[in-house]
Amino acid sequence: MPATIQQNNTVVYLAPLQGFTDFIFRKVYHEIFDGIDAFFIPYISVKNNQILKKYEKEIDLENNPQSRVIPQVLANSADEMLFLSEILKEKGYNEINLNLGCPYPMVTNRGKGAGLLPHPEKINELLSSFFEKTNLLLSVKLRAGLHSANEIEQIIPVLNQFPLTEVIFHPRIAKQLYDGEIHWSAFQFAQQNLKHRLVFNGNIFSIEDLNQCQQKFPEINNFMLGRGILMNPFLPAEIKGIQYTEEEKRQKLISFHKRVFELYTEKMDNEGNVLNKMKQFWIYFSYNFPEQRKNFKLIKKANGLSKYQSAVKIIFGK
Repeated sequence: MPATIQQNNTVVYLAPLQGFTDFIFRKVYHEIFDGIDAFFIPYISVKNNQILKKYEKEIDLENNPQSRVIPQVLANSADEMLFLSEILKEKGYNEINLNLGCPYPMVTNRGKGAGLLPHPEKINELLSSFFEKTNLLLSVKLRAGLHSANEIEQIIPVLNQFPLTEVIFHPRIAKQLYDGEIHWSAFQFAQQNLKHRLVFNGNIFSIEDLNQCQQKFPEINNFMLGRGILMNPFLPAEIKGIQYTEEEKRQKLISFHKRVFELYTEKMDNEGNVLNKMKQFWIYFSYNFPEQRKNFKLIKKANGLSKYQSAVKIIFGK
């Protein structure tokens, strides 16, 4: 049990990170850790007029037992958006999120994610069709722009025309990926001109980071965290004023890893895939331990599950 709980009004979302926050990660995180108010499912998209089979498990309600789970969609046309919306509605969802922020060229070159930001007329067409033809709730996650942070100035007036639940804003441009300076002026423009609730996303790795952001923008209470949670799964609880002893933390990390490993082993078809998935998991999980680089190197060197488990025992000190 937490040693201390202090209530505050900060709302914390888990970001949809492809390859990391899949349904197994989300489910086990929810079982063991505290502090997340909403879980976002990494984007699903259309290929050859259907969704890929791998997305079925992600959006299955049985795999999403949390109280608020919001699937994200990636689309560049009204038809794709409506197709995905109908699938998610049939699955039982009443709220979805539109990805206008994915920065990777393989996405933006197809006019999806942040690739739509230079084209406010296309975003207008997509949103108009959505709200005319479905009653689902919709939020938007976006960047400041594809090429320039000034692009947000053309997007905000479009978003203001529609009854969005909220706008989640990562104030970088796509070519920065996840590096470089935050465009604080772009976020300030959004705060001053957007008619919807604004959520901050980007570079929250500690309570100090969050406090600095709130000092700049004291009216912002909603935050989406991604890599910060992967590197420190206790961060949402810390933000909410929930404190644990060091031994409680250690036991939770052990339980988290054990359960994630068990479920990947159960769901995947061979040991090689399990090993690759767990190595990916440790890219960020290794930050929970002293000598992060040394520990991650131990995991990377493991060429089989038995050697992997031996490396894990060394890291956990048992």
